[in-house]
Amino acid sequence: MSVPTQTPTRTDVVTALRTALHCPVHGPQDPDWESVRRGWNLHVDQQPAAIVEPLTVTDVQEAVRVAAALEVPVTTQSNGHGATEAMTGTVMVRAHRLRDLSIDVQARRARVGAGVKWTHLVAALAGSGLTGTPGSTDDLTVVGYHTGGGLPWFGRAYGPAAQWVRAWQVVRADGSLAEVTAESDPDLFWALGGGGGGLGVITAVEIELLPAPPLVGGQLMWPAEHAAQVLAAFAEVTRAAPAELTLWLWLITFPPTEPFPPELHGRSMVNLNVTFLGAEAEAERLLAPLRAVPGLEVDTVAPLPVSELSSVANEPTDPLPVLDWSHFVAELSPDFRAGLLEVNPPHPDTPMIACIRHLGGALRAEVPTAVEPIEEEYLLFGFALAGSPAEEERVHEHWRVLEHRLGGHLSERTHLNMLGPDPDLTRALRPATLDRLRQVKATQDPQRVFRSHRPILP
Repeated sequence: MSVPTQTPTRTDVVTALRTALHCPVHGPQDPDWESVRRGWNLHVDQQPAAIVEPLTVTDVQEAVRVAAALEVPVTTQSNGHGATEAMTGTVMVRAHRLRDLSIDVQARRARVGAGVKWTHLVAALAGSGLTGTPGSTDDLTVVGYHTGGGLPWFGRAYGPAAQWVRAWQVVRADGSLAEVTAESDPDLFWALGGGGGGLGVITAVEIELLPAPPLVGGQLMWPAEHAAQVLAAFAEVTRAAPAELTLWLWLITFPPTEPFPPELHGRSMVNLNVTFLGAEAEAERLLAPLRAVPGLEVDTVAPLPVSELSSVANEPTDPLPVLDWSHFVAELSPDFRAGLLEVNPPHPDTPMIACIRHLGGALRAEVPTAVEPIEEEYLLFGFALAGSPAEEERVHEHWRVLEHRLGGHLSERTHLNMLGPDPDLTRALRPATLDRLRQVKATQDPQRVFRSHRPILP
């Protein structure tokens, strides 16, 4: 196919893809385009030139060759997560139909296609005695989660998810297919695990599985008036917590929608998510200072199958118009706790739901991938729904007030998977890591065939 002499129109792109491929190709002239192009975050108006839904890896290879000949960048978004405005004008590969999944129990390995969600892998592992390192929701694809490094529920004990990747199957810029390992291509292997993408289309990943230990998990909830006491106890418990214990604290007014139970609709609460890798008696001992806080209304902490892990956070999976905000935090000092509750109390008038995730443990360690070690002990993460420009401005003003009040308590950095629709990698990756990613990009994709939702800029 000859190199174009002028920039192709979106119609040109769709026509070329439909001529070359035998899988679904969607374009702006299609009657269902508005729904097809939609990402999970409805606040992001992503406008790709075309969307390809490959049925086979060969479809992916051909789509890359066509897009490269047209000089239209290729991006990936299997199930709608990771929407940013960087998707504009791209050929978007939605590989949600690539659902090959095989498990070798003896070797403790899983081979996972790009369209496989965590819910599929967790179900397939039931009864095997093995587990991966999933995050807060099982609605994410396993491949996409690992390219961002992965911030697992069990990260304090096992580190970031990307360090358990053993191979990537990747379509390169020339359309060829490669099996990338630490031995076959160490630089690309390093970059794919936590570099955020933009170096090829990953069609499958092979991960090492871990023995599944006994798991205790669930939720503890108090009415909003007990927020200061719960937050103080949370700081106390996490300060000395073993790596097997992970706690996330939410300041939330529950929306009047599913998946939240009707009895919580509209109520302002402090919600503690709990996972513990070990015996129930030890979990109870560690949680005792929190249980001593008066007013505890909800207590679902109990032995839990790994297959039900996503029920702990119970995050919504339907698309929403979301604004994201996050910073790492070194410690939960009295002044930090007071400032957070002054500006962001759990109350119907507070526009942001706030979550404090306890990090530390193995997440501090250097790993042989692009994932950054996290020096800070906590992540303060917030999200808000904004369906209009006025609501969006109210949320941004809230963030400004919160950042001013918390001041030096907040790091300028955050986790790559928590950047939301922000395409800027500099808040998540240090200059040395970005420099190495740029070098890998220049070697692997000098013509910049691929564009991540957070592009690796020259």
